[in-house]
Amino acid sequence: MLKTGLIQPETIPGHFPRNLRTIVELYRSCLDAGAELVLCPPLALSGVHTGELALRSGFRTQHRAALAYLAREIADVPLLLGATDAEGIRFHLLRNGLSFPRQAVIPPSPHGKERVPVFGIRRTEDEAVFSIAPWGEIPPPHVSATCLLLRTPANAWHEGLLEQDEEEARLTARETGLPVFTARLAGGEGPFLLPGASSVWSGNENLLKRLRLFERDSAVISPENPTGTDSPLPSPEQQLRHALRKGMEDFILKSGYGAVCLNLLENSASLLLAELLKETCPSLEVTGFLPSLPGIPEETRERVQAFAGTAGIGVRTVSFPAKAGGLDEKAAIAWLMRQWAEEEGALLLSSLTGTEYHDGAPLSSSRFSRGFHAAGGFIRNGTGKPVPRFYFSRSGGRQARRVSHPPAPGT
Repeated sequence: MLKTGLIQPETIPGHFPRNLRTIVELYRSCLDAGAELVLCPPLALSGVHTGELALRSGFRTQHRAALAYLAREIADVPLLLGATDAEGIRFHLLRNGLSFPRQAVIPPSPHGKERVPVFGIRRTEDEAVFSIAPWGEIPPPHVSATCLLLRTPANAWHEGLLEQDEEEARLTARETGLPVFTARLAGGEGPFLLPGASSVWSGNENLLKRLRLFERDSAVISPENPTGTDSPLPSPEQQLRHALRKGMEDFILKSGYGAVCLNLLENSASLLLAELLKETCPSLEVTGFLPSLPGIPEETRERVQAFAGTAGIGVRTVSFPAKAGGLDEKAAIAWLMRQWAEEEGALLLSSLTGTEYHDGAPLSSSRFSRGFHAAGGFIRNGTGKPVPRFYFSRSGGRQARRVSHPPAPGT
């Protein structure tokens, strides 16, 4: 087996400079570890979920320019990655400043019939060039036997995904007797969370390496060190908690906020959300609202306030205004919390209905769009500036929603 590097970038769809920089950093870490070949997941340069960005006239031009620039950063050790073209996702071998398109293409799959593509990687007889082709194709006469297999799943994380995928990789290794590399991207892309956890199985079904779950990572797998690892996948509960943390961190960082707030009495998931916020971003300023509403037992308020003190969450009591002009109590309290968030420049989170953006000027600050590059992740307000439109669902995923501005008190 080759001394092979495997990299696992986090991407932002359409943000070519940032994605390029990440790929180069991980590639160089593999060079330092002595890799002979470096494998990169497909679409690491553009991002997977590009949405309407890919339809824009300048997208393809920027993509080609980024690929050419990336090639200039690659030394004698080749980097193999996939990039989109008219036929699907074409593999490119980058080496010594040049990009060599391969014939191998990952074709588009009909929805609901996705099957993880498997490719064989071979060396030419003089070991000067690498060849890649769908597994099962007969290699040309001048190409040596297959060195390894590469699997390229692109699904977003969901419960049970990694367990099923690793079992398929293990069975492929057993059937072929070849090392099997599974290359995935990691991190948040819009409403999707890419799982990472790229893995390598030896031909005798030993797990040689698994990269980090949901995070950027890299490793070099050496034939001189063929011993496997018994490290199991995290449990489904651990994966879910990690997904919640990663999704929140990604959302908050890309929103550009330094503080968040939420209603600690909104529902039973509110305290879990607050706990995960402090666990994920310890330096983040978190304010918890304790609204004064009828029907909430005093012991519940005391218990929640004690929890907030232990977790390092600031508490702010919100009382129903004496002159609310006949407004419903819950609507008035929600309005006051939103007003406070606007005045303090904090991101209002909800474990039930999500962050509530509206089209008014107070929420049109350019900092709100910092880090967002996929047009599918924006709504447009009255000033024409982009505003992120994601919210946390109760299960911790993010979905698109547009929420109208509530009526002001007394109207």
